[in-house]
Amino acid sequence: MKRIDLFGIFCRMFLTTMLFFLSGRAQPIAAQENGEDELRYKGQLSAWTGWSSQGLAGARYIPQLNLEVRCSGEPSLWRVDAEVAANIYTNAWFGNRTDKAGIEAAARLYRGWMRISTNRAEVRMGLQKINFGSAMMLRPLMWFDSMDPRDPLQLTEGVWSVLGRYYAANNINIWIWGLMGNKAPRPWDIGTSDSKTPEFGGRIQVPAGTGDMAFTFHRRKTDTLGIFENRYGLDLRLDYEVGLWMEAAWINKRADMGQFTNQEFLTVGADYTFGLGNGLGVTIEHLVVSCDRKPFELNAPVHLSAFWVSYPLGISDNVSYMFYYDWKGQNMYNFLQWKHTFRTGDLYLMAFANPRDSVLSVIGNSKSSMKGTGFRLMYVLSHQSK
Repeated sequence: MKRIDLFGIFCRMFLTTMLFFLSGRAQPIAAQENGEDELRYKGQLSAWTGWSSQGLAGARYIPQLNLEVRCSGEPSLWRVDAEVAANIYTNAWFGNRTDKAGIEAAARLYRGWMRISTNRAEVRMGLQKINFGSAMMLRPLMWFDSMDPRDPLQLTEGVWSVLGRYYAANNINIWIWGLMGNKAPRPWDIGTSDSKTPEFGGRIQVPAGTGDMAFTFHRRKTDTLGIFENRYGLDLRLDYEVGLWMEAAWINKRADMGQFTNQEFLTVGADYTFGLGNGLGVTIEHLVVSCDRKPFELNAPVHLSAFWVSYPLGISDNVSYMFYYDWKGQNMYNFLQWKHTFRTGDLYLMAFANPRDSVLSVIGNSKSSMKGTGFRLMYVLSHQSK
C-alpha cells in the first residue's frame, strides 16, 4: 500500500509542476492549431507460465503516460516532455513434494521523469533508465541498468538522477549526470551506494573511423566503510562487413579492500548476418573479469563467452539461440526462444538448461536468470491511445 501511495504522490507532483511551468513565461505553441502538443497513454500487459524446479505463473501490467509540449523560444524550438509509468505485477508459484506454494503482488513506480530539450541538448530529471556501451550480452558498462538479453520485455529498474546530454554538429555527444537516493544494488557493485551522498559522472562519445568510441567516468560512495570508488570505461564500435566492438571498465576503490580493491573488465565482440535463407544473424562476445589488490594484476581472471544466433522463419516468426560458457566453472548456459507475432501481440516460447547456481544473475536481471532446466510461455500485448 505504501508503494502505491508514493506513486500517487509522484503523479500529483508531476501534474502540479507541469501546470506551474505552463503558466509561466514559456508559451506552448497552440495545440488546437497545429496539433503538436501531445498526451499519450500506452500500456504493456504480459502473462506467463512455466516450470523449472517448480511451477510459475504470473502477470504484469506497465501503464505509461507521456506528455509533450512544444514551446516557442530563442534561438530555436524547444520542448518539454515527461513520462510516468508503473510496474504492477503478481507472481504465483507451486512446488513439488518439497517446495511450498506462494504468491506475491506489488505495484511501484517504474519511471517518472521530466525533460527539457532543444535540437542539440536535453536535461532529464527523475526516475529514469541510463544505459550505454557497445557490448550486447556481456556488458562491463552495465553500471545503472540490469537488462538481461534473454528477457523479451527488457525490464530494468530506473535510477533517481539528473542527466544532461549535448549533441554537437560533428557527431560528438557529451553526457553529464548526477545520482542520489538509490539504494538497490546494481550489476558489478561491491557494496551498495550511499543513498545520502551524490554520485556523479559523465561520458564523451566521438566518431572513430566507421563507428564511434567513448570514454566514461563515474564516482560514487559505497555504504561499505564509507569508501569512495572511481569507475572508468572505454568502448569502441566499428562497422565494416563485420561489426566489431570492444568495451572495457576499471573500478577502483579509493582505499585498500584487499582483492576487491580493483575490478577489471574487458569484452570483445563481433556480429555478422550470413546470406542463408532469410538471413542468419550471428553474434559472439568474450568477457574477461578480474579482481585484484593492485590494478591490472589479472590474478585468476574469469572468462565468459557468449554466442547468439537468430533466424527469421518469416514475417511473423523468429527463432534464436543464446549460449554462455563459464570457462573457470566449466558451466554451460542454454537459452532457446521462438517468437510469433500476432496482430494483437507477441507470443514467446522459451526453453532453458542452466546450472542451478547461475553466474549470469550477476550480469543481468536476477529475477529473469532462469536457473536450472525448464520452459516459459509468455504472451505480451501492447496498446496505445491519444
